Amino acid sequence: MNLKIIWKLIQKEALLVVNDKSILLVLFVAPFLYLFMIGTTYIKKDEEKVSVGVVDMDHTKSSRTFLNKLNATQKVDLNHAYYSLPEAHMGISAFDVQGYVYIPYGFEKKLKRKETAPIGLVLNNTRFLPSNDINKAVNLVSLDYALESREKFFESKTILPQLASSNADPVRAQVNSVYNPTNNYGDFLLPFVLFLILHQTLLIGLSESVASDREKGLMKVGFKDSNNNFINYISGKTGIYLLLFLAYSFFVLLVVFPFFDLPIHGNFLALMGGSIIFLLATLLYGWFFASFFNTETGAMEVIAFTSYPVFLITGVTWSINEMPLFVQFISNLIPLRPFFVLLKKLAIMGVDSHFYLNEVIHLLILLLVGYVAAFFRFRYLQKGEPKLADNRPVPLSSD
Repeated sequence: MNLKIIWKLIQKEALLVVNDKSILLVLFVAPFLYLFMIGTTYIKKDEEKVSVGVVDMDHTKSSRTFLNKLNATQKVDLNHAYYSLPEAHMGISAFDVQGYVYIPYGFEKKLKRKETAPIGLVLNNTRFLPSNDINKAVNLVSLDYALESREKFFESKTILPQLASSNADPVRAQVNSVYNPTNNYGDFLLPFVLFLILHQTLLIGLSESVASDREKGLMKVGFKDSNNNFINYISGKTGIYLLLFLAYSFFVLLVVFPFFDLPIHGNFLALMGGSIIFLLATLLYGWFFASFFNTETGAMEVIAFTSYPVFLITGVTWSINEMPLFVQFISNLIPLRPFFVLLKKLAIMGVDSHFYLNEVIHLLILLLVGYVAAFFRFRYLQKGEPKLADNRPVPLSSD
């Protein structure tokens, strides 16, 4: 390894980036643009006051009390009143409401007779997140309302209020939400999406550079400038990308996370150490795959196309254990997979080191796999990469 050679190669790569508008935009504009667009999309992080309809066929004090309690919750906004079930169903079909609460006739009478008084809830599950919020709110209000009814029943039997409260709720569940106490979608999704943006822009920028070298027949020139030494070449070729995206990682963790009120509960230095291993593995993987492309445009299109599939198989949006075995195998070969788990454990959960040791080992193994794959690809290209094409016309022989 020769530091002078590596520095010259880094300068050469920086010059290539500056002179190539496509790579320049991907590396210096796209990360901030996507961070802004995605971030502002989820800036509220949670949907409050979901529109819900009401079909109150009872029109009594008890039904109004129940509906007022429900409307006072953070998630529900009872803003549509319907006079029949078909009318309420039309409201769901028109997306005027996300669901509706149905209180049948005789609701109050059944309560006074100490009978079961059912309440209907119809939800539009095409948007399952707000539907879950409505379902949770209605169930919590129903439980509280039922508890109050039982307390009043026991008090009517001349039982002391404190004892009546205990008898009305003998088994009380105390639910404590940890890591995402407000149970909102933004806190769950944003940390992973922010680093997915960095991952994909890094891959696209590097892939365009490597493919550009092959397209212009300059890869052997890079090999020669590195004295045909793999460490010299790969360090010089990827050094600027490592430094740039390491700076972006600092920016995301120190600026973007606080801006969106995202937590970093764990060891920051350990998180940055894991980020460095992740970036190194991504660079080696990126160079290896990009070396198979002969055009800059082709590399960009393929890498950009992989963004969503890669995110889907990392186990963030769906349990990896429920995926087919071959998908699990592919997922475990992608550095983004263990890094997302590491990010979850360190930033969101703040666990001790022995809980994320497996993810660090996983990243190191992938780093080694990427290094070996890139090394053998480098050796292969040394032997087979064509020389610079001579575009000068061949003179015709004259008789």
